[in-house]
Amino acid sequence: MINPRTRVQLGQSVLEVSRIGAGTWQWGGRFYWGYGRQYDDNDLARAYSACIEHGINWFDTAELYGRGRSERILGQLVNRPSPKTPPAARPLVATKFFPYPWRLHRSSLRRALKASLRRLDATSVDLYQLHIPLRPRGFMYWVDAIADAAEDGLINAIGVSNFSADQTKRAHEALATRGLVLASNQVAYSLLNRSVEANGVIDACRELGVSVIAYGPLAEGLLTGKYGPGSPPPLLRRLRLARNRLESLPPLIGLMRDIGSAHNATPSQVALNWLVARGTLPIPGVKSAEQASDNAAAMAWQLCSDELETLGEATKGFMGGRPK
Repeated sequence: MINPRTRVQLGQSVLEVSRIGAGTWQWGGRFYWGYGRQYDDNDLARAYSACIEHGINWFDTAELYGRGRSERILGQLVNRPSPKTPPAARPLVATKFFPYPWRLHRSSLRRALKASLRRLDATSVDLYQLHIPLRPRGFMYWVDAIADAAEDGLINAIGVSNFSADQTKRAHEALATRGLVLASNQVAYSLLNRSVEANGVIDACRELGVSVIAYGPLAEGLLTGKYGPGSPPPLLRRLRLARNRLESLPPLIGLMRDIGSAHNATPSQVALNWLVARGTLPIPGVKSAEQASDNAAAMAWQLCSDELETLGEATKGFMGGRPK
């Protein structure tokens, strides 16, 4: 039995995180996720508490999520006194800067960072990430701007998101010349999206000592066993996700249930455990206490080598995905 409260180092930074984090894309996302209709702030507060209670010690958000509402909700929860959360157990917070095309100057990043800090009610952020290498500004321009903010004490660790292998190497090298480290690269990765294995991102991160944070580890719910060809996800997610994934789900979910039965584990936990076994840090979304406790339970056991190989063979044809 693995201790679910064991921490691992985030890259070569000073941060120590649980093997599974909590994604908050859904927090405040009314249009795509149904925030305010299917779940509310009370549900999110219970999800947050369940994460802390079960050993998840870090939360990933972004200024883009819910147009800043995700950061506000998270900031309120992190700073809310709780008898179950001693001061030393304050969770780590990761957020992101989005390089909109009209953001052309370094001052844009500094203003965005300070706005995030206000929403989070914090003086510094544990992990600050460049959300996507989006033009017209080259990504190295923003990496340099993030480094400036880190040197000023506003950032404890630097990360990137949706970076290719070459972009990761260049960002790592540029930060190293300033005596800083690239802690992480957050990429789409799941049993239904293994493109980072084929395009060199995983290998590059391992070579550099950069942690891989896996977003979309449950493929927006497809790997939970809840959806299938006869029970598709809500319309917007249905349009976003490839049809062949739905059609391929039944045999894969059946396999995951079979494997999970040996560990008293759900399909979701099998999907997360597979990513943990590959040395990555998955950040499944949480909208309820039940989801949070289910996610955390995936840290307490391990798939055996034969099970890992079987899952790998069953999903080796799945490639693709898009940034969120």
